[in-house]
Amino acid sequence: MFIVFLARHGRPARASTVMIALAISATAMGYIFVFPALVVLRHKYPHAHRPYRVPGSTAGAWIAFLLTEAYVVVTAITLLWPGAINSVFGQHYSIKSSLGMSRVFFESMTLGVFGVMVLLGTVFWAVGNVNRQRGWPARRSSTRKG
Repeated sequence: MFIVFLARHGRPARASTVMIALAISATAMGYIFVFPALVVLRHKYPHAHRPYRVPGSTAGAWIAFLLTEAYVVVTAITLLWPGAINSVFGQHYSIKSSLGMSRVFFESMTLGVFGVMVLLGTVFWAVGNVNRQRGWPARRSSTRKG
């Protein structure tokens, strides 16, 4: 928020527009790998007890996955690239008149911050992966002493 605020020369309304778009799109993007898990886990572990099930067997799971995944992807595209969906349907969209900033500024801020978030996530994953390979944290045995 601080970097965007400084780049907007202290105009909080415009800086908050970028930050709200980032917060919503980052939240939506967090679900990109959640919905495919429904289909993957049903395939890998078909006999696992599940207290909640999507009706319709495998076809129902695929329909639920595709609908929810499409919603997440459209949400992320709409927030990271305003007007992208509009242009697909032949509608005009001006980010300058809607948000009061240039497309270059908006996209450089959102994609720049989003890139930093992905980079940090990748670094933390890599550190965690190295620690898991080293056996940290130490695995406890399944038997209790005493």
